Amino acid sequence: MSKKTFAGFFKCLFHPVECHRTKKLLYEYVEGDLNQETQHKLEAHLGDCPACLQYVKSYRQIIELTHKHCLPETQMPPALKQKLRQFIEQNPDLK
Repeated sequence: MSKKTFAGFFKCLFHPVECHRTKKLLYEYVEGDLNQETQHKLEAHLGDCPACLQYVKSYRQIIELTHKHCLPETQMPPALKQKLRQFIEQNPDLK
């Protein structure tokens, strides 16, 4: 195990807040919806945190497999989309 990898494991153990933020930003990151500054910070964390990097890789694999093996994507009804947005706005801790 390299020194960087070893240090990354300890960083995740002692700085779980950064790892928690990574999980909260994961969808936006994978979709390319983060602003440039946040994306750079997240990528810097991923460079130092093997656990979060593996989490991102697994997330991407799940998306790929889901698209490959599930039913075709259908449009969400506008009323449902609006209700979902309102729910998310009213519950920011769920993001």
